[in-house]
Amino acid sequence: MHFLAPLLLAGTVLATAPIIIHLLNRRRFTRVNWAPMEYLKLTLKTNRRRLRLEQWLLLAIRTLAVLALFFAIARPISSGTNLAGFLSVEGRASRVIVIDDSLSMSYQEGDQSAFERAKNAARQILNQLGPQDSVSVVLASNPAQTLVRMAHLEENERDKLVVRINELASCQMASHWISTLEDIDRQLREATFPVKEVIIVTDLWAAGWTVEVQDLFDRWSQEQVTVRFIDIGAEPAGNRVLRSLELDSRIALVDQEVKMTAVIENAGDEPLKSGQALLTVDGDVTPVSLPEIPADKTVNVPVSVRFDQPGQHVVSLSIPTDKLQDDNIQRKVINVRQMVDVVLVDGEPGLNPFDSETDFLALALSAGNSSWQVTQAESSNWKNQLLSAPDLIILANVDQLSKKRITELEELVALGTGLMIFAGDQCDLELYNERLFKGGNGLLPARLRQISDLQSQGLVIEPIADSPIELLKGLTPELLSRVRPRRFADVIIDSSTQPNIDQQKVRVLARWNDASQSPAVLEKRFGEGRVLFWTITADKSWSDWPAEASFVLAMRVAAQQIAADIQRGDNLIAGEPIHYELETITAPQSGELIWLDRELDPLDITFGSIDESKTMLNSTPVRFAGVVEANWQDSQLSEQTQKFAINANVDDSLQKKMNEQALQQFLGRMPLNLIRYQGKEMDLSTEGTELWRYLAVLLLGCLISESMLATWIGRRR
Repeated sequence: MHFLAPLLLAGTVLATAPIIIHLLNRRRFTRVNWAPMEYLKLTLKTNRRRLRLEQWLLLAIRTLAVLALFFAIARPISSGTNLAGFLSVEGRASRVIVIDDSLSMSYQEGDQSAFERAKNAARQILNQLGPQDSVSVVLASNPAQTLVRMAHLEENERDKLVVRINELASCQMASHWISTLEDIDRQLREATFPVKEVIIVTDLWAAGWTVEVQDLFDRWSQEQVTVRFIDIGAEPAGNRVLRSLELDSRIALVDQEVKMTAVIENAGDEPLKSGQALLTVDGDVTPVSLPEIPADKTVNVPVSVRFDQPGQHVVSLSIPTDKLQDDNIQRKVINVRQMVDVVLVDGEPGLNPFDSETDFLALALSAGNSSWQVTQAESSNWKNQLLSAPDLIILANVDQLSKKRITELEELVALGTGLMIFAGDQCDLELYNERLFKGGNGLLPARLRQISDLQSQGLVIEPIADSPIELLKGLTPELLSRVRPRRFADVIIDSSTQPNIDQQKVRVLARWNDASQSPAVLEKRFGEGRVLFWTITADKSWSDWPAEASFVLAMRVAAQQIAADIQRGDNLIAGEPIHYELETITAPQSGELIWLDRELDPLDITFGSIDESKTMLNSTPVRFAGVVEANWQDSQLSEQTQKFAINANVDDSLQKKMNEQALQQFLGRMPLNLIRYQGKEMDLSTEGTELWRYLAVLLLGCLISESMLATWIGRRR
């Protein structure tokens, strides 16, 4: 119970006045023994018990009348725990109605989705609230942007709010209840009335509920905030999810097959029979055969496309629909390139064909491959030239590198440029360790020990996921056994002696087939880029491998996997903001995001400069899945566009509904108040009923009773 005027409760001390007066009146009489009174004692003794009861009853009524008076003017408000009931009187409370609009709310049961049922429940709650209530209505995905905030709704305002609720659509974000409830907590601090209530309309799917919410609910319980749950969700019955659609390589080229992998999960209890998915490329639809997917299993489905023009292309894949449709489609914006720019830095140039260190590399990358633009440069000249930003740089037996050039390389690789390093007799091992390895913080994956002779019978490819040379595992053992190096650069990769080595960023991708299993190829992640170190030379001085066909395949595969990726934030998950770096220094003034596949209002975008050379395009979190196009004008007033693909957050596809015991674990000390939605109509009542009317009736009854009882006691008998 709460009081709108709690200070007036101090007047309840006056309830002691009748008791004090009664005690004082008893002391006014002096006991005197008089002989004739002895005859009256016998009569009074028989009525003493009745008289004492009448006096105590009169005293209680007078005391209760005083208490009722001051309790009434203090205006108490009830705060019961039951949502079901009747609105017998007007109430005063601050309420926040939260409508869950996450991806799971699009789950279809019968002719209605869970979100449609949630909107029905919200409308009924609003219709039963009086204009004296302070009401906020928010969406769980965007609680800061309220539909209405702490408003007293008259009938016409309520009708307008209901129209807005009818127009709402569920988003494709995942639930994250701790952030939602924290924002609601900030709103409750601004509440007008002491009675505070949060009504959450949700499907009670387990996704998004974490233990962090327990502390907040415990505090609300101490502050006497009431929390109501209206469960509008149906029991989930199986679901299939298209979890991702990813490129198998970092770059996509014109007139070359671009391979992708679709990950499809069957979360149901029944096998998913083979069927067809629909692959859409720039609006053209092609069927894709799907294999049978066993119950509770995930399969990878290969998908390939080909593009005849460079630029941005929109690709989407959709699997057959089920009760939860929003997780059955994945979209992707692919930047298709005309060519890949590769710079080969030759540390030991030659006069005759294939005498130079990079001749075999140039042949492997460019022969019959018009999409690769290969530039050979002698290291003596390259080290003094202005460093450009190619997609891939290959250092082959380069003797020395200045600190300035190494710093420039680190900046390029950190931004995504690929780097390959080949060993050789020209390499200064001590200088490489000092400037390129840097105790594990530099570009080189491992410390160089020495140049050693080697007797190896082949190359062994390590079974590592996402390896740049993973395709070499498909070669026959006979082909790999023909790779026989005579010398190699021995390395040290012991993390116990080199604590700065990050084992998650440094991997051995291949080893020589010798007794020591010496590393042949090492990889290091450096910022957004990748570095490959080959422990042999790129020419035939240390092995005959460059003359083998497998060398051509290895170089092409590795180069294509580590070359600079220009997919710069084009693909996002619903709920993420857009942050896209523009190739301009001057920030545009304004722009907007236009939906290309949904009928939604445009979104605003802003532009800001990070430093003197970077300009970022920014947006608020995008709540819906689809394809958007950013439009703006650059400093020369020319129109610029950039497409972005927004995919549903399938983390919310977890089909697990919480029961009351599971929900109570998150609530902590907060009592569980739950109503199950049974249909289109519910009987809901509000809380926070003012009780002064009841106390006024009680006061009037006390006054009447006191007058009648006092008259009865004072009659002549």
